Amino acid sequence: MKAYFTEVIDNQSKLLPRDIEIPVPQKDEILFKVKSTALNRGGFIVGGVMHGNPNKPSGTEAAGEIVSLGSDIKNYKIGDKIMGRVLGTDSGSFAEYALIKEYQTMRIPNSYSWEQAAAIPVSFLAAYDAIVTYGNLSKDQITLITSISSAIGASGLIISKILGAKVIGTSTSKRKLEVLSDYGMDFGIITPEENLTKKLLDLSNGGINLVVNCLGGSIFNDAMNALLFKGIIVNVGYMDGIDTVPINIRKVHAQRYSIHGISNAFVAKDDIIQTVEGFKRDILPYLDTDNNKPIIDKVFHFDDIDHGREYMMSNSQIGKIVITI
Repeated sequence: MKAYFTEVIDNQSKLLPRDIEIPVPQKDEILFKVKSTALNRGGFIVGGVMHGNPNKPSGTEAAGEIVSLGSDIKNYKIGDKIMGRVLGTDSGSFAEYALIKEYQTMRIPNSYSWEQAAAIPVSFLAAYDAIVTYGNLSKDQITLITSISSAIGASGLIISKILGAKVIGTSTSKRKLEVLSDYGMDFGIITPEENLTKKLLDLSNGGINLVVNCLGGSIFNDAMNALLFKGIIVNVGYMDGIDTVPINIRKVHAQRYSIHGISNAFVAKDDIIQTVEGFKRDILPYLDTDNNKPIIDKVFHFDDIDHGREYMMSNSQIGKIVITI
């Protein structure tokens, strides 16, 4: 089968094709024919925790059709349409066939295309952890999502609106904010903003409940300073490259702020199961109603996957970049 592997050339990640054998599922694994997969920036950060393994195909999520089952699989059958993260297996999703653990597997909503399904697993599960698992966001609360046009940011917008919350988003692009307003974003702020904390306090009428920080350190303190008492900040990434900032511990202490991080670097199986099952219960049923679809920016063909990577690194996207096979 054809598969793409990450190789570092001139200190830059590239996706290069190889022909390899179709993998064989272990007893707790499912083999499926990949119909569509999606790109994630973390997979292309040289030296990053999700950087591609030279011994197996790259890619962390996909949608497809089951062709073979391990002996312990009881809840799925050959021919079922599934989606999920392929993490924890010896295969990757940038391939014609891939393996997935049963606990990572989700059924595809009835009305979804392969491309829409492939846009869900990584970004929506990360956003679910940020907004529900750690953020405890509820109806009529206010969340700030920085770099809201990113895949996780856009997924967080959809989840927040399903929960009935108000959303403030930041971006360096006026165009991106205008597009995301059509998906329910209540307020948009073009950054950098000279007095961001004051702007956030004014828009929220006194303070926000939750910060989902996809941007990084450049915005961390301004966002945190706009939190209400017992506010929560969840750090998802550091797209700005700033991963070290001074924090006023006295203020965190006095205001009873909670600070969390979201990463798959060291996550345990039990936590993964909790996230997947929670998402299937709390959010997935509503993704098939009221046009709550993933926001897809562009779709590339499998043979053009490295062009998709180049496009992703140009920071032009709004939402997800998907690959069809």
